[in-house]
Amino acid sequence: MGIRYYKKKRALKYTEKQLQEILIRARHFYRELLKHDYELVMDDEKYFLLHNEFVPANRDFYSSDRQTTVPDAKFKRIKKKQAVTQKTYLNNCIKTRLMPFIESYHTKENVLFWPDLASSHYGHDVIWCLNDNKVKFVPIEYNPQNCPQSCPIETLWSIIDDMVHDNGWEAKSIDQLKRRIIAKLKEIDLKLVQTMLSGIRTQLRKIADKGPYEACYFLLLQL
Repeated sequence: MGIRYYKKKRALKYTEKQLQEILIRARHFYRELLKHDYELVMDDEKYFLLHNEFVPANRDFYSSDRQTTVPDAKFKRIKKKQAVTQKTYLNNCIKTRLMPFIESYHTKENVLFWPDLASSHYGHDVIWCLNDNKVKFVPIEYNPQNCPQSCPIETLWSIIDDMVHDNGWEAKSIDQLKRRIIAKLKEIDLKLVQTMLSGIRTQLRKIADKGPYEACYFLLLQL
């Protein structure tokens, strides 16, 4: 009968208003990239835990009497991630890392900086610093919100997170976690990363024409 089995793709839920806004922003961004041969420098906040809270071993506990089990074993306390302040982002990210990185590896005139939509990333002092250093950046009205399909850096961080916590691995300290992340970064196939990044314009065009759901994709990583 021509019926085939397809695996569902993962995607965020959007309201109709959000869908329209994403289409508009993606279209503006895509047209901007068509006009110039930019060297995109992407930024995204990623939080690594000492352990992966999503693995089965970290969701359950064993006890002979649940009533007498200590609360720390019975309940998983969730602490909301603290957003980076504008001052921290400006001093520790923009001035200390972004500017030296651009000056060392890029021609400033060709760079287009693509931050995520965290409020601190578009703060007044941050914008002033970027303009003062003549670093072009994606305007907030062109930056697709809640649309990881357009930004492969988010997919890359997700892959690295899975690699870090592979087989339920847990870090005993922050330093051990740092070493693990650095080690896994070295295992990433550069051709894979280049393939992901080379598809940005295609993804934006697809989002602008058909919406974010049509731009969802799965990435097969072979180590």
